[in-house]
Amino acid sequence: MRIRLSDYRSGKLLLESIYPDDFDTGLFVEERACQIDNGTFTIWLNEKWFNGTYIGFSKVKSEIPVEIYVENSDEQVFFLFCLTGEMKFRNISQQEVITLTGNQQYIGSGVFNNLIVRLSNNTEYLCLQLSRQHYKNLTGEEFYNDIAIYNSVSIDPEVRLVLNLMISQKNHKRVERISIEAKVYELLAFYINKAAIESTSSLKKHDIDKILLAKKLVEENIQTPNSLMELSRRVGINDYKLKIGFKELTGYTVFGYLNKVRMESAYNYLLKEKKTVNEVAFLVGYKNAQHFTVAFRKMYNILPGSINRGRLEPEKF
Repeated sequence: MRIRLSDYRSGKLLLESIYPDDFDTGLFVEERACQIDNGTFTIWLNEKWFNGTYIGFSKVKSEIPVEIYVENSDEQVFFLFCLTGEMKFRNISQQEVITLTGNQQYIGSGVFNNLIVRLSNNTEYLCLQLSRQHYKNLTGEEFYNDIAIYNSVSIDPEVRLVLNLMISQKNHKRVERISIEAKVYELLAFYINKAAIESTSSLKKHDIDKILLAKKLVEENIQTPNSLMELSRRVGINDYKLKIGFKELTGYTVFGYLNKVRMESAYNYLLKEKKTVNEVAFLVGYKNAQHFTVAFRKMYNILPGSINRGRLEPEKF
C-alpha cells in the first residue's frame, strides 16, 4: 500500500509512505512519527499499524488554511475523526465537498484517493483504517453504509474517550497491539450496536431526531444541565416520550447518561489536560469536589487524583 501527500498549490511532494500488504507486520505494532515543514505550515504525524489496521493522528499548525493532495492506492474501511479545527475534502473529479468541524466524524469505505483536503490552522484529526477483509474478520460481515449515517455529526462522548486513550495512552510494546485491538473492537461494537438499535426502534423518525437532539443537549450542558421538563420543551417532545425513547435509544435514563458523560469528560480532563480534581469537579458540574470524587470512584473504581499521578490502581476492597 502506498500513500502520497503533496502540497496541492505547489505540487511539492510532502510525504510518500509504503506499507506492507494489509499492514502485515507480524507480531507487534509498527510505529512512526514525522514532522513536515513547508515554510507556511507544519504537520506532525504519528502512525501505528499492524495486521489490517492503521491509525494516524495528525496536528496541523498554519497561519492560513492548508491544502493537501492525497493519493492512496488501496481500498479501506475508514473512520475519520476531526478533533479540533476544521477539515474539508472532496475528490478532485467531483464538486461535492464534505466538511467536518471539531468533534465531528466521517465513516465510509473505498479508495481514499485523489482527494483535496483543506485543513484550517490548529486542526487535529485521527484516522482509523481497516482493510475490508480485516473489517469482515472482526465483525463477521462486509462493511455496509448503515454506520455511515453518523457522518458529519458530533462524536459521541464514549467514542471521544476511546480516541483520547488511543492518542495519549502509553503501553509496553508487548501489550500495545492488544490495547489498540481492544479499542478498535470497542468502536466497532459501539457503531454497529447504535445502528442496530435505531433501525429496530419502534419510535418514529421525527421522534428519534428529537431524542438525539436531547442527547446532544445533555452532552453540551454538563455544567448546568437541563431538567427533564426543560429538555423536553427545548426539543419539542413530551417528557414521557423523551424518558422512554431516550432509554430505548441509548440504554440509559437521561440523568444516567448525564452522569456517564460527566465521568467520561472528567477522565479526559484528568488524563489529557492534567487538571486538578477541584478544577474537573467544577467543569463537569459538581459544586462539591468530594461528591465528584465519590461518583468518579463509583464508576471507575479509582480515585480521580491517582490519574494525574500516573497511578491507576483500583481501590482496595
